[in-house]
Amino acid sequence: MAYSVVVYALDVSPSMVGLTADLMGGKAAKLDLGKEYIARMCEPKIQSGRKTEHVGLVSFGGRTHNQANAAWVAQHGDEDPPYIAVSSDVAIQSAKPKILEALMNLEVGEEEGNPVSALMVALDMVEHHKHTKRWTIEIKLVTDGESSFVQEEYEEAMKRLDKLGVKLTVIGIDFDDPKVAVDKSKSKAKRLSEKFWRAFVKGLHEEMSRATDSEIFLPQLLVFHSELAEARRPHPATTEGTVSSIKLHIGAEGVDADEAISIPMHYSKATMKARPPSLSKTWKTAVDVQTPARDAEASQLLSQLESQGADASGAISGKINRHIVYFIRKGGEPASTQATQSQSQTRIEDDPDFIIGGRRQPQSQSQTQTLSPTQRTEEDLEPVEKEDLVKAWRFGSSLIPVEADTFAPLRTEKSVEVLGFIPQANVRKYMLMGEVRYLWPDMSSKRAQIQFSAFVSALYTTSLVAITRFVARDYAEPVLGVAFPEMDYRGENQRLDLMYWIRLPYADDEHKFWFPSLEKYISTTGKQITEHPYIPTDEQCNLMDELVSKMDLDTIPPPGEEAKEKTSDDSDEDDSEDSDKEEDDEEESKTWFSSARAVNPAIHRIKEAIFHASLTADPEAHPLGPPHPEITQYFHTPAPLADKVEKLTERLKDALDIKKVPPKQRRQANKEVLRDDEGFLDIDDLFGGAPSVQNVTVKEEGAGGGAEAKAKPADNNDSQGDTKPTVKAEPVSPQAKAKAKPGRLISNERPLEDYRRLVQGEGDLFRKAIIDLAAVVKENVAASFSRQAFPLALECLEAMRTTALTFEEVETYNDAIEDLERTVKSPGFKHPDFWDHFEKAGSRVARISEEEAEAALEEEEYD
Repeated sequence: MAYSVVVYALDVSPSMVGLTADLMGGKAAKLDLGKEYIARMCEPKIQSGRKTEHVGLVSFGGRTHNQANAAWVAQHGDEDPPYIAVSSDVAIQSAKPKILEALMNLEVGEEEGNPVSALMVALDMVEHHKHTKRWTIEIKLVTDGESSFVQEEYEEAMKRLDKLGVKLTVIGIDFDDPKVAVDKSKSKAKRLSEKFWRAFVKGLHEEMSRATDSEIFLPQLLVFHSELAEARRPHPATTEGTVSSIKLHIGAEGVDADEAISIPMHYSKATMKARPPSLSKTWKTAVDVQTPARDAEASQLLSQLESQGADASGAISGKINRHIVYFIRKGGEPASTQATQSQSQTRIEDDPDFIIGGRRQPQSQSQTQTLSPTQRTEEDLEPVEKEDLVKAWRFGSSLIPVEADTFAPLRTEKSVEVLGFIPQANVRKYMLMGEVRYLWPDMSSKRAQIQFSAFVSALYTTSLVAITRFVARDYAEPVLGVAFPEMDYRGENQRLDLMYWIRLPYADDEHKFWFPSLEKYISTTGKQITEHPYIPTDEQCNLMDELVSKMDLDTIPPPGEEAKEKTSDDSDEDDSEDSDKEEDDEEESKTWFSSARAVNPAIHRIKEAIFHASLTADPEAHPLGPPHPEITQYFHTPAPLADKVEKLTERLKDALDIKKVPPKQRRQANKEVLRDDEGFLDIDDLFGGAPSVQNVTVKEEGAGGGAEAKAKPADNNDSQGDTKPTVKAEPVSPQAKAKAKPGRLISNERPLEDYRRLVQGEGDLFRKAIIDLAAVVKENVAASFSRQAFPLALECLEAMRTTALTFEEVETYNDAIEDLERTVKSPGFKHPDFWDHFEKAGSRVARISEEEAEAALEEEEYD
């Protein structure tokens, strides 16, 4: 584990308020960009929470706050004190969020800061920090070089940096690359500052290079914008796997102890699934004092804490701990009466009548609406102690209770036992499942190293792999795995022998599947068919091969790098063969796809959101920007590759006859309704009785013509022989004989009469009536001559609206109106002006709002 100390020195001189170009677009203040850079460098240290990574912060050009200045003033007063306008804002300590708070609160000062004085204060902080030689110490100074400063202490600073072994990194804002000359168009102070730092870093580099050749500890002069761009890139967290000890057994000691070999070794994880940060594990606010609605509550709680002598900051935020409470419904029965005879034997996690972790399992809708959660907890539930519970297996619909010590576990011993060997080619790729582990010998045992190296060499030369049984700890579950030999050459005469261990599936883990051959097609009669739409042709296969070869990602350089042109000359091909191979190796390492650069978008986008929220006071006013291009790099095919295969793709589409699938049309199934001979019965026709003529107005035909008379009611006491008045019924109009279309209950000829008959009749046909009448209205309006059908259509809509409010069919009516509006306003409709009449009708036919629906429902309940 690395121990490190990094002290950041930030220039806050008045010149830092100036604007500079931002690589993300636009311009930004130099101080803001400097803060962002330091914050991004501290963010991974804060996220890791490691105690071995310490950070300090110094600012120069603002207030004066440092130990050397305070000591001088205490002894000599204000007479020429040292290190003016230099502030030690954060002492060296483990990385914590309050460091970012202090950083973001820095403001532009009024003095021209002296970076050499800031170096001296940072070195004082390093000297007072307790560390050993194992710690790596670095000072990063961020400045724009626009301030004039006294350079008299630079020699002492160089000596102290060399003596303490501190690496200095100077990051200049708008500095020129050290390899080129300083731009003469810059201000005099900036030109002198750049030249000073070039000479300072060069002299310090020569002095420190006498003791070490490693570039890690030597000083550097860097350009700010390139460093900020690197800091903004997504960086995967470096995780060191936990190293565990285990023994590798080859042969069985019980069979032949002389031939059995036991090699002590270590293992650790090579790969492990990384997961994004979970919000449930973060710190949550207990009292949101910034919310106006809760000011009284917050102030009341804070006053109580102050009166009790408690820390108010602990009430504002705190880490949430989960507490599980088990409940059982009072009077409830166990989930199974056969296998479980008492409530204490029921595993409450599997019973829907229990609450787990303070939350009830899903209940029926009626139960949820009847009782509130508080009422259920207080009235219907009884707490159960965990000691009174017994875990159970589910066996069909029953629960089998099992005590903790009922069955003895498998007697397994912590080890890696070699079961045998198979050719490496026989290991199917789909069989490799789970995480990968490193296996290497115990480095403290020479015998173990020799045995392990010989074992790896034997497997490597014979192209075999070892099938092993892996037990991570005693009495643990044994798993099958395969060990691949690997020889890693770290340099000349340096070879590291190791093995990769990957888990193999048991028979229970495999999922069988089968699909027919893609090249052979057998008919139902058993005859092989050579030409069929399912069998690819030679042309299609050749085009697909060409497409695959042209979409080779290794031919595409990484984003932001131009492809290097390869030049070869036949005349000197033999002379430059070795150099060409080295160049090819370098180019292969710089391809478009690399697992080292393929970051998880979910993880790093959440990290960006956390970082933005930690630095932004109002995320709503300053929302999170777009993701970094490297996060979305693998969302799409690289543009150069897509352009290269564009024409080939068109040819392949034609050869494969690929066409765009039309959108699936949603069919409306017509539900079968009452037929003409079903439904309402005429009792008089059923029993053969004469129709009632009471209060029936009839017309008598005679010479006078047109005289109306009222028919007298029939007298049941009259004898059959009596002559009864003859009543001639009025001829039925064609509308009376109208029939509804198939699937409907309402006819197009007399829709309003049919609708009222359905609504006032028996049976719950309100929704069906509204749907049918809406369809009739659309058809009648579309078939109307001029505007003749408009009044009747509006009357129908008004009747539909009244029914919808009365019988709670608001959604049905609103859906019908939306459908009607789409139809009327669609291109080609015969009477688009109908919608003007609809709007003029106003609230009589308008859509039903939520307020109207609630008011109608309340009136109905009140009535």
